[in-house]
Amino acid sequence: MPEEYWTIDAKLADGSEFLARLERYRRKKPKIPNQAEAERIRGELQALNSSTGFLVKEIQEEESTRTPPPPFITSTLQQSASSMIRFAPRKTMQIAQQLYEGIKLEAGHEGLITYMRTDSLRVSDVARKDVRAFIQSQYGERYLSEKERVFKNKKAAQDAHEAIRPTDVGRTPESIKQFLGADQYKVYKLIWERFVATQMAEALYHKKEVDITAGDYLLAAKGSQLIFDGFLRVWKLPPLKDEGVELPTLKEGERLKLLEILSEQHFTEPPNRYSEASLVKALEEKGIGRPSTYAAIVSTIQERRYVSKEKGGTLQPTLLGFIATDFLKDFFPLTVAEDFTAHMEEELDKISNGELTRTQVLKEFYEPLSKKLSQAQDELSQENPTFHIATDVQCPNCGSPMEVRFWKGRAFLGCSRYPECKQTINFPEQIEYVYRGKRVELQEHLKSYQQEKKEIESEAPARSCPNCGSPMQLRDGKFGRFYGCSRYPECKTTEPVSTGVPCPLCGCDIVERYARKTRKPFYGCQGYPECKFAVNERPAKLCPECGEGVLVQRENETGEFLACSNKKCEHREAVEPSIAVASAED
Repeated sequence: MPEEYWTIDAKLADGSEFLARLERYRRKKPKIPNQAEAERIRGELQALNSSTGFLVKEIQEEESTRTPPPPFITSTLQQSASSMIRFAPRKTMQIAQQLYEGIKLEAGHEGLITYMRTDSLRVSDVARKDVRAFIQSQYGERYLSEKERVFKNKKAAQDAHEAIRPTDVGRTPESIKQFLGADQYKVYKLIWERFVATQMAEALYHKKEVDITAGDYLLAAKGSQLIFDGFLRVWKLPPLKDEGVELPTLKEGERLKLLEILSEQHFTEPPNRYSEASLVKALEEKGIGRPSTYAAIVSTIQERRYVSKEKGGTLQPTLLGFIATDFLKDFFPLTVAEDFTAHMEEELDKISNGELTRTQVLKEFYEPLSKKLSQAQDELSQENPTFHIATDVQCPNCGSPMEVRFWKGRAFLGCSRYPECKQTINFPEQIEYVYRGKRVELQEHLKSYQQEKKEIESEAPARSCPNCGSPMQLRDGKFGRFYGCSRYPECKTTEPVSTGVPCPLCGCDIVERYARKTRKPFYGCQGYPECKFAVNERPAKLCPECGEGVLVQRENETGEFLACSNKKCEHREAVEPSIAVASAED
């Protein structure tokens, strides 16, 4: 559960204003769990202003440096590509493979980067000297590091290949941009910039910290200014926490003017879910897999629907992922132990070094696994299989509890009395649920969803089957909503659901579509494949300004608005109730 806490800042002045944060009370970090405590401290600080005042106790100034990161290895390339240019690990590796195999340039077919599956930070002496000469000629002596930087490998690293670097640092991204695709350019630019930065001078900062006392309270104001950008001229990093905060010139013992005491409420947050980048980093840190398998692992868990990539890039566990993980924990705990893969890799290395035989390793692994397989087979063949997950939903046919079942990766509810009762209920992917190990609670959410669905179906415009003339019914299938003939299965005619907005390219209706890979709806021209116009957000109407896009509903800090899907058009409108855009789940 999130825990409440408060922070307190004092707005002070000595010619110019600045903020100082409360850091200590009688040499201990103060705990401010609620508003009442925050108000009490605010009152004490305001009272102290008229007695002891806010005094400058100590001023610390120093110069600090920021060192460039090492050249890319497989894991760090995937992490940076994911966080900086939003490429999935598999896509990054596919493009890196193209750059490694070679691109046709004016001089001929040339490989642009070194081998991209490596965990070594080693760089050849020739490449290091070349990049230092390039830095000196292009940026000047000041931007060149005083000494050659040589990065050390981790203990478990295999040193068969160099770090990932350009084969010729003189091939700047801009000089060969015309020969590269847009995605190839982005990945090459990332690799080139990172490699050049490794031999550049450190960035230099001027840091200043002022300690301020008010009775038994200690406050601190911090600021830093970038003096020399160094490697940051090439390799951009996020600014430091206090970068750009400028503090006035103060003297120790000086009394400051208090302008205001500010208090702010916060709540602790759970650890962030993995993104593709942070998952690759975790795999590397825990010794799970090798550079050649990181991308495959991240892709496989998404393709098999154990996780889904949410807006913002986080990986959200699916119900199938929860159930599969618990199943493995119950029956095959060894295979999901964090050190299992790392231990296996160590033993494979020992086989290659002649320290172990393959028979020894296989015997250690197979004998306990064989016993677990037999145990699982016995338990799962009983009348009440362990892997069936109960729900709080009752079968509408016989009243028995419904269970979660899966077919080709898609969940549905089936009666626990199967095969005596073959009743099933659709389990929409967007529906909320609570997973409690051996039980899934979704009854209330399912009722709400079914009620909304009935309302939508009752309001759907009447339409006749173009094949037999019978009424068409709005249905929700495996690949989204569609109209189906009421005489099914005698008549299997179907039609897509129209948004009522014409395609700006050809004039056909824009209809609801469903992306099988991401399992999310989108909206595309009914004239596909001749016309490939598509948008992710539901269209409201044609753009009245450019006529080449449609208006879709978006949101920012000021609220909701309609914006043109055409990137070259900046047209926006307020969302009117009469044209409010329904969500894809309606």
